[in-house]
This record gives sequence, structure tokens and C-alpha cells, in this order.
Amino acid sequence: MSTRPSPASAPARAGAGGGILDMALLIGLVLVTIVVAEGIGIRAIPITGSITITVLPLVFAVLITMILGIPVWRKGILRRIYSPRNVGFSGAFLIIIMLPLMARYGADVAPRLGEIVSIGWVFLLQELGNLGTVVLGLPIALMLGLRRHAIGSTLGLGREGELAYISEKYSLNSDPGRGVLSMYLMGTLFGALFFSFFAPLLLGVGLDVRALAIASGMGSASMMTAASSTLAAQAPELQDQIVSYAAASQLLTSFIGTYTMVFLAVPLQRFLYNLFMRGKDRLPRHPAPVTAAVPTEDAAAAPAASTLFTARRYATFAAVLLLSVLLVLFTQAMKLQVNPESTPITALTIGGLGTLWLFSMIGIAIGDAMTLTRVPVLRDFPVLGWVSLTSLVGCLVSGAFVDAIGAVDFLSLTTPILAFAGVSVADRLVDLSKTSWKIAITAIFVFIGTYVGSALLAQFGLAVSGT
Repeated sequence: MSTRPSPASAPARAGAGGGILDMALLIGLVLVTIVVAEGIGIRAIPITGSITITVLPLVFAVLITMILGIPVWRKGILRRIYSPRNVGFSGAFLIIIMLPLMARYGADVAPRLGEIVSIGWVFLLQELGNLGTVVLGLPIALMLGLRRHAIGSTLGLGREGELAYISEKYSLNSDPGRGVLSMYLMGTLFGALFFSFFAPLLLGVGLDVRALAIASGMGSASMMTAASSTLAAQAPELQDQIVSYAAASQLLTSFIGTYTMVFLAVPLQRFLYNLFMRGKDRLPRHPAPVTAAVPTEDAAAAPAASTLFTARRYATFAAVLLLSVLLVLFTQAMKLQVNPESTPITALTIGGLGTLWLFSMIGIAIGDAMTLTRVPVLRDFPVLGWVSLTSLVGCLVSGAFVDAIGAVDFLSLTTPILAFAGVSVADRLVDLSKTSWKIAITAIFVFIGTYVGSALLAQFGLAVSGT
């Protein structure tokens, strides 16, 4: 589970006074970024007569904080803002800051659950589209001469599941390990930006917006948010449907994505690699696991109830979540300043933010409890999924939760997250210079492969079902 970072793990404890000032400066940067991003607003960029890219404030937010974080520019106040303490905080707690958005997704699924279940097989079918990372990415990587780096860089989007598999089978110090780490870096830095531009391009060439929404649940919360948010801005009359389809697909991917990788993507990748290499190199059918010989910190210390369920830990999560929802409220207020016709702030909005906070805390507790079980599918299910499921169940029990959460502007939930995301990757921009341009090109085709493959299968399924 991804909520293991504790208050004690936050970096650089150089004094309480310095820490408070650093945090105040970080929050100040995020507030200024929100003001600038929302001031710019939603911008439409026409590409052709039929294709228009909609650039959302979340894109401007991540660009601003990424650019300001370039190490060579960190002087004066920027040096304090992008201190190791703040960059570490943003990385360690980004997932917590993101949880209210995940709770919002659960609330969006609830009213359309019957509709989603009725075409559930379409969501299962599109999961096969994730094999597009191998089908399209692997040949490109081998053409570029990546060899075994291609194993790690094309198995998937390079998220946690791929990192864990490659680490176990090859180690992260191997060529496949360096490949998956490079893909992880590319996805972290540019995945959300890529899909915020690529999704409307596919919409412009004629793909069904519902199919693209289903394809948006690709296993990365930030990429899913970028793709679905941009689609919702392109088709605002279908926003609820787009968001609910993307959220349902994301939940499904969280459940079965690992099994799709192990039982389908890995054999397919091995077959294609051996076929294209023509005997110059050959992948064994069952690579010997290496994690037993190279133990990791996580493997050495499994979580225990005594370390998970502590007052200090949960107080920290509660405080970070409170910061998150307050920033959402600020963003919604700024959006109203720019566009008085946007979602108003009412007492119901405050109730909705409180509900998102509550569902997030409950989801964290459930996720912690599940890490203690021996059932892999429950133990490894991400906290993002547990929060979405908590919200889904709550909203099915009472429509009042749906109404309250609906009073929170959807896009206002995304801008603060991407502002912190830009800060969190600031130190990794240096690592990007060490990443081969071949990996960068491969990453583009990996992104395209998974999204286009899933979207085409989803469109086929929707056509067959007659919906």
C-alpha cells in the first residue's frame, strides 16, 4: 500500500521553525500557481478544422511548478521552496493529496453503476488494449537498439506493478531494470501532460468519447485524471459519464492489471522479443527470481498493525487531507472569480469537501487493514482504489453524499494535485538528462499503444453492444 510513508520518513528534519517556514513557502507557491493557472483558464488550441486540443489549468499548474523547480534556477526563495524537505513531502504525500479526487470518482460511478455493469464486458475487453505497450512499443525499442532495456520499458506504463515484476525477475540494476526505471521516470514527468494532449487528438479523429473515457483507466491515477478531465472539457454535456467510465475502468485495472501483465503481457513480450531477435538473444521462459538474493527494505520489513495504526500517522494523514480539500475550495473560489458561471460555493460544497475528507480517511484505514491480509489481490490493491470503493458504497447507500460531492467542482480537484506533482518531480529532472533519447521515443509509442489499443477495443465493444 502506498500510504506507508510516516511523518518520521519526511526528509530533512532541521528544526521545527525551519520546517514550518519551508511548508508555508511551499503552500504559498501552490496558492500562487493555482491563481495563475486558473487565471489562464481553459484554453482551446485548434490543430485542424476538426481537431482542437483543450489545455486545462492542471496542465499549466504542473508546468509552472516543474519549470520553477529546475535546479539551476533554485536561488533565493525558490531554493527554500524546493528544499529537499518540501520536494520529499510532495513526493511522499502526493498520493494522500490525491485521495479526495479518488473519492470523487467513486461518487461519479455510483449513479451510473447499473449502466456500467450492463456493459461490463466492454471494460474487460479494453483491458486487452494494455498489451499495446508490447505490440507497438517493443518493435520500436528493438529497432532503436535497446535490446534488453526494451523488456522493462515496454512491459507497461512503468508503474508500480511493472517495477515490482522486473525487480523480482531481473533486479533494478539489470538492463530491464534500468529500462523500467526510465519508463517510470518518463511517465511520472510527462505522462499526465502527454495524455492531456493526446486524448482530444483521438477524439478529433472520430473515436467515441465513451471509448476514450474507458481507455483512460490505464492504471495511473494522474494519467487517468489528465485524459478524462480533458475529455470532459471537450464534451461538458457528457462530463459525468466520462468521469464515471474512466473511474470504473481505473478500478478494474487496479484489480486485474497485474494478472493481465503476468499472464498475457509477459508471454507475448517474450514471444515477440525472441521472434525479432532471431537467435541473437533469447529470453528464458522462466527467468530466475533475484529478489531473494537482493533483499529490499520493503521486503525485509513487512508492515505491522503497530506501525500502521498509530495516532501520529493518522493525524498526519488527516492534516494533509485537510490541506488538500482547503486547496480545492480555494481553487473553486478562484475559478468563480474567472468565470462566475462555474460551480458556485454553497453550504453543500463545504459538506461535499467534508465527505471527501471522511471517505479518504476511511479508505486509508481499510487499505491499511488489507495490507495485513494474506490474500494478494486484497493486500496489493492500492489505497486509491479503496478510497474510490468507500465512496462508491457510501454514495450507493445515500444519494445525499452524491449531491454533496457533486457540489464540488470536478476540475478544481485536479489543479492543486498537479501543482504538488510538479514539485515532487523537481529533483528527477536531473535524472532525465541521463535517460537515453531512445527511451523517450519508446515511451511515446508505449503511451500511444496502450491508449489507442484500449480505445479501439472499447469502441468495438460499444458498437457490438449497441450502446
